[in-house]
Amino acid sequence: CVLCSFASQLNLAKFSVGKFVENFHDPKQHGECMEGFMTISEQGLPNLDGRWCGTASGYTIYYSETRSVNVTLRLDKLPQASSSVSNGFEFRLIYKFLRHSDAKLRNDNRIWNGDLVPGSYCNRNFYDCDKRTCRIRSPNYPGIYPRNLTCKYYINHRAPPSGLHAMIVLRQPDGHKLNMKEQATHHEANNRILR
Repeated sequence: CVLCSFASQLNLAKFSVGKFVENFHDPKQHGECMEGFMTISEQGLPNLDGRWCGTASGYTIYYSETRSVNVTLRLDKLPQASSSVSNGFEFRLIYKFLRHSDAKLRNDNRIWNGDLVPGSYCNRNFYDCDKRTCRIRSPNYPGIYPRNLTCKYYINHRAPPSGLHAMIVLRQPDGHKLNMKEQATHHEANNRILR
């Protein structure tokens, strides 16, 4: 299989699809897409029903986890011919295939990314990280995070040496690769949950 050794890189060079409407009434609901959205699904992975909408800017690259990617656009309302881009539809996708051997951040065999929890999309079990290098890597890293997805990482240390305690150290040596919100949204302000 020629494509089995490749991953897809999707660059959303221009993206303005539908509108994102914040939901301030229900803290469990983050918001919804109105008038249109985009979905990305991959062969062999569960359907997340995650949707991208609104206008995107900045780093908008998606890396596939599998060899087959399906991008679907839905427009519920066609923009007027004279409308501005902020109220209309704009979509430009650039793609390329990457050899797994060239995707060093994603496919370094010296680093262990944990065992996938059976039946989950991305939950992982980590153990014996004192004996090997372990790395927590979110799905699609270093690209944009998949929508409607929460990953759980279970870090276990079987038995600390006598008289010592197990310590877990999390670090991100390249700070520019870490994207953190500068301000909590309305529904997060009271909860203070790091996701």
